[in-house]
Amino acid sequence: MSNPQPPTAAFQESLLSQLGETQRQLDALREQLTESQRLATIGTIAAVIAHEFNNLLTPIVSYSHYALQSAKGPTPDMELICKALSKAFASAEKAGKICTAMLGLARGESSFEKIRVQGLVDEALMVLARDPQKDGIALRVHIPGDLCVQGDNVQLEQVLLNLMINARQAMIGKGGSLTIKASVVEQNEVKIQVTDTGPGIPENLMSKIFQPFFTTKGTTRKDESRGTGLGLAICKDIIEHHKGRIVVESQVGQGTTFNVFLPGEPASVESATKPLISSEPDS
Repeated sequence: MSNPQPPTAAFQESLLSQLGETQRQLDALREQLTESQRLATIGTIAAVIAHEFNNLLTPIVSYSHYALQSAKGPTPDMELICKALSKAFASAEKAGKICTAMLGLARGESSFEKIRVQGLVDEALMVLARDPQKDGIALRVHIPGDLCVQGDNVQLEQVLLNLMINARQAMIGKGGSLTIKASVVEQNEVKIQVTDTGPGIPENLMSKIFQPFFTTKGTTRKDESRGTGLGLAICKDIIEHHKGRIVVESQVGQGTTFNVFLPGEPASVESATKPLISSEPDS
């Protein structure tokens, strides 16, 4: 019985070409899925964003009306007019910042570069729109001001936004605290933590939370979406493509912490100062 002939050079070249094309198609599908999930993330909180915009428009209209009434009167009150216009301007400016942050995330205009972690968190909170303390959730942010990572700004913002949305939904209606920390854990590695004091994740579900389409959420509030079940799977994929990793720790009845590990910027990891942003719920 004769030995099988080795594949010809032409066959090998054809096989490699097919494998290369398949890989390109997979990469394109992964990119499309990430973009779709980014828009779905905004859709998940669309009702919250709409509600906050209505809250911002109300004082804009009211204060503008007061200013106009006074200006048209026989004795314009310039102090009242200036105060009213200042209030209206502040609300309009905040609405503009929310729009800018949302559009930046939706467009996906980004590049792989040096990124300030504090800036990432600020942008994600701006897209979230609603101040957590309005839902009885204390916000605590502990991030060295100069701490930086290398990455895609929009994709990393997408990860943080997903983790914040999950934390908010875990505590909605019950209150609690959302803590966001960042620190250097070893040379040139940065750890970003997002911690909630929600109900926690049962041990039997911990191995499933990064699986596509798996979700433990129902509709969290009237008109708020339950999401796609792809958020954490996409987060894991994004972080791994940044040569990092994401690890979850949870205890039922006490809360959940997502730990995101990313390559840091060597020049920033030792020189950070520590400004503290802390927002407590209204009593």
